Amino acid sequence: MESMHQCIIPGLPDDLALRCLAMVSHGYHGLLETVSKTWRDLLRSSDYANYKAREEWCGNWLFVLTEGSNNEWVAYDPEADRWHPLPKIPTVHGDWKHTGFSSISVCNQFFVIGGSYAQNDPPVPHKKPLITNEVMQFDPFKKQWTSVASMITPRTHFACSVVSDKIYVAGGRNLSCTRGLALAEVYDPVANKYVPIFGTSNMSEN
Repeated sequence: MESMHQCIIPGLPDDLALRCLAMVSHGYHGLLETVSKTWRDLLRSSDYANYKAREEWCGNWLFVLTEGSNNEWVAYDPEADRWHPLPKIPTVHGDWKHTGFSSISVCNQFFVIGGSYAQNDPPVPHKKPLITNEVMQFDPFKKQWTSVASMITPRTHFACSVVSDKIYVAGGRNLSCTRGLALAEVYDPVANKYVPIFGTSNMSEN
């Protein structure tokens, strides 16, 4: 029987064709997927995502949380000059309004950290919001959200910065300390772990 293998790009070895397509900006993926079923399957495959990740070809994206759209994040790809929606963040809090969080990029990953959730129409008036320590990571290569290690302390409206590929969070407040937290911690994306700093080892359990 003749081989049924279909070349990714006729006239090119598949490894070179993969490299060519992997260099194309994410913003063009919707267009590329219309070329053929072979291209669509390739662009949606783990091989393609892993190749881009290995070469660190994720591009420079601008992430924006759109107002009034049920916590929908969108990303702007300057290379393609296009906006495209991200998958909805998987959360147990449904369509509750998410505020007071921090978002930051490090190691070619995008993180949404902490904050508070409040129901849009709470059944109990003046119900206190839920302040969380959860952290969600968006992988631009796999185009999916993943829950990673939670902060030690739930907090909202806090400072956040990256130093030497590690995420530092400090201050903010929560329901047990509404006047301000004198606590800070640092997250290592490689170890997927938060470590307390500035006396956080003496904090009380929540």
